[in-house]
Amino acid sequence: MQNIKNSIFLYLTQRQKSNLLGTLKSYYKKFDNLSIDELCYKFLEDEQYYLNINNPHFEFMMNYLDSEDFFRDMKKFFNFLEYEKKEKEKLEPYLLKQKEAAKELRKKAQEFKMSKLKPTKKQLLYYEKIANTHNIAKKDTKNASRLDLRNWIMEIVNEFS
Repeated sequence: MQNIKNSIFLYLTQRQKSNLLGTLKSYYKKFDNLSIDELCYKFLEDEQYYLNINNPHFEFMMNYLDSEDFFRDMKKFFNFLEYEKKEKEKLEPYLLKQKEAAKELRKKAQEFKMSKLKPTKKQLLYYEKIANTHNIAKKDTKNASRLDLRNWIMEIVNEFS
């Protein structure tokens, strides 16, 4: 299926083909509720309209609008886009799981990094202030890490909220 782009619209230059395929792709997204045949006919009808008012999107297409090869190639491309869409929908649950796993991994890496760093002055002052406000005995912060202080602060905040 990946070689579809290399096997359609062979009579166009690379630039023409690229412009046309981009337009067809956006057209497919815009009218995703139509069937492939309806989409092809609608595209041809719209391009014929613009040709009739002397404002064509693609001047090189004037010769190909009535061509059977053009219609066939366009239909192949729309089928390819539909196939791609279905494949993406199949993979979506796996991609979501992968994102969640990556998120957890980043969180663990951040916590590991925090466990190795000394707490900031701001963090120490906030811990002292919140402990004094709620009359809680302060823990020894001499050998504590940023992670420890964060967890202690979160315990106090969760307990009194």
